[in-house]
Amino acid sequence: MAILSAAEKKRAIEILIILQSNLSIRASDFASILVNEESHDPFRVLVVTILSQSCTDIAAVKAYRRLEKRIRITPRSLAQAEVKKISNSIRVAGLHRQKSKALKQLAQLVSQDYSGDISQILQKPAEEARAELQNLPQVGPKTADVLLSIWGSATISVDTHVERVSKRLGFTPSNATYARIRSDLMQLFEVEDYGKIPLLFMAHGRSYCKAIRPLCSVCPVRRLCAYSSKA
Repeated sequence: MAILSAAEKKRAIEILIILQSNLSIRASDFASILVNEESHDPFRVLVVTILSQSCTDIAAVKAYRRLEKRIRITPRSLAQAEVKKISNSIRVAGLHRQKSKALKQLAQLVSQDYSGDISQILQKPAEEARAELQNLPQVGPKTADVLLSIWGSATISVDTHVERVSKRLGFTPSNATYARIRSDLMQLFEVEDYGKIPLLFMAHGRSYCKAIRPLCSVCPVRRLCAYSSKA
């Protein structure tokens, strides 16, 4: 584990403060946060997080609404539903055939092994819960971290925006894996900031630090970012 200098810590904190001052975080922009505020149901949050894989949060929420309207999002309802009906309901989210099979398998497993309630997983120690969640269909590190973060565990989820922003700001190497990015961010920032890091980095990635043609000239943290001078 690398030892961070005081200067690195100071720069990271300054960037965080600037992002907080310049970006607005709205629940409606993040599918998992929105569904949690509406339902406080970890199964529903897990479903919409799976739907959001490889698609926008807007599309994921549309798919979630259609799935709720046509089938209802409960372990029992999805376990009993036909895969084709699930697939047609979530088509807007992309990868609908793969996701529909996974959602049915997930619902069946949760119904059988957890009596329809995955909150018991979230009550376990963070790393144990993280490992157990990743044994569920279509649940990888990012999906597990999203769910755990919402339920108050000390972790940071890394999506494509978080990865891009972290690498451009020099918080992690350009060839870093998911595990390395997560580890580096968790070393760099304080535990009380873990929950806001993905939201701020995603908002920054959408607004300024875009994958193609980033808006470096108007970026609020450009003086603290080496990438802006290269872009």
